[in-house]
Amino acid sequence: MLSQLNITNYALIDAVELQFHKGMTAITGETGSGKSILLGAFGLLLGERAESKAIKNENVKCIVEAVFDLKGYDLKPFFKENDLDYDAQTTIRREISPGGKSRAFINDTPVQLATLRALGNALVDIHSQHENSLLGQRAFQFETIDAFAGNAADRLQYTQLFEKYKSLKSELDHLLQNETKMRQELDYLKFQWTELENAALENIHQQGMEQELETLTHAEQIKSVLNGVITILDGENSSVIAQLNGAKSQLQKVTHFNSHLEDFFNRAQSNIIELRELAREIESYEANVMLDEKQVEVLNEKLSALYHLQQKHRMQSTEELIQLRNELEQKCGGFDNLDDKIEELKKRLNQSNTELELVAKKISDARRKAAALATREVKRYFEALSLEHAELQVDLAEASSFNEFGKDEIQFLFKANKGGNLLPIKQVASGGEISRVMLAIKASISRHKKLPVLILDEIDQGVSGEVGNKIGLILKEMSAQMQLLTITHLPQIAGKADNHLKVFKITTSQATSTMVEELAGEARINELAEMLSGKTLTKAALENARELLGN
Repeated sequence: MLSQLNITNYALIDAVELQFHKGMTAITGETGSGKSILLGAFGLLLGERAESKAIKNENVKCIVEAVFDLKGYDLKPFFKENDLDYDAQTTIRREISPGGKSRAFINDTPVQLATLRALGNALVDIHSQHENSLLGQRAFQFETIDAFAGNAADRLQYTQLFEKYKSLKSELDHLLQNETKMRQELDYLKFQWTELENAALENIHQQGMEQELETLTHAEQIKSVLNGVITILDGENSSVIAQLNGAKSQLQKVTHFNSHLEDFFNRAQSNIIELRELAREIESYEANVMLDEKQVEVLNEKLSALYHLQQKHRMQSTEELIQLRNELEQKCGGFDNLDDKIEELKKRLNQSNTELELVAKKISDARRKAAALATREVKRYFEALSLEHAELQVDLAEASSFNEFGKDEIQFLFKANKGGNLLPIKQVASGGEISRVMLAIKASISRHKKLPVLILDEIDQGVSGEVGNKIGLILKEMSAQMQLLTITHLPQIAGKADNHLKVFKITTSQATSTMVEELAGEARINELAEMLSGKTLTKAALENARELLGN
């Protein structure tokens, strides 16, 4: 139940603090007085879009805050799921900064707008004039029949199963639609993998092969150079070693004079030994260098194949090709399981289909039983709303496939007069009839479902006189089951309310402001009389007002 509403710096409102009570509250005021501002404030609490132009004083923050008594609502799970502190007296607040930034709070904890919207929708149901068009929409029609059928728990279970079913079906459809393409891709991947596997990349040492090929290709030049070097180092005629031996012999003659000379001798001896070793190694290497045309051909083939793979895959090394081959092997393994994956998805989809069928049938059976009940109860309200000859029929048919509402199709058929044909309600009902049909449905649902705070915005649009009086009686009956706020222009309705709020404007030389005050006693009698006869309060109007209030 709504206990309190505080509005600060919103639209034409400077500051308003309103207390709300059980039962029915009428909200009245002249056209343009600002009744729609109250609806806008409630809209902010329900998560509607906030705009900086809604701020009256652009230098001050706008705040809309409401306190709700949650006793009787099963909302503790919501608070737990959203990690919020539960309080039987819960405050929800919306703030709009001068820059247009919006913030939302539940019990002073900042929350996302979606969280505020979810809680707000569980607490407040606003029915405005434009929502009469919902009557022809199948979502509203399903919600209506499910309220009569008590399908809330089954609908929740169905929604969860349906989301799982859609996900599985989408995945399977994607695999089946792309199966041919995927198999073609698998063939190509296997071809690439086979090509790399046959290359025996682990046995290829690219740098060594390239060096060996260079050596074999230039074997004659290498042998010629090496032989020349051997001759220089250790040839018969004036070789480096022979000359170094001569130098050593000369140094030997003077080594006994000082240690430096002996050191020169030893170094000469070491160099001779090293040069002889170098000459022997060069000679051995030269002996093994020979032109092998067959080996050159083999190396050229291997390197050419390797270069082709590197260029094809845009890679620089054998290690990169090995990594690519391993990745291709993993992909091919994944594709090889395609048939198994398709079969597994088919099994899971069949199981999901079976689960959905059971819940959908349970929902459908309950709907068909509830259809007659809904027709009877709405008919009772039709008679009270001067629609004695009107008829509403709930037409249910099995759908060809699952949809978000179950496995049914629904149509509300309506006729307003005797002898007419039942046709889709959005095609045949007039504006005044739609309002009354909607009221009849809301009133009927209130007997089967604990509705949140219900706010009706001019549900009496297009009616007057005795019909208005009957609407008032129905609203009074509904308010015994819920807290009901109704914006009305009819004194017959306002007079039946337990509480009465008046919205009005005050204009000064500087600004215009919207005010709201609670009426009681003579003030309320005067407001009803003014609604009956205008600004001039006649004795008859005042007497009529007292009569409406039962005074």
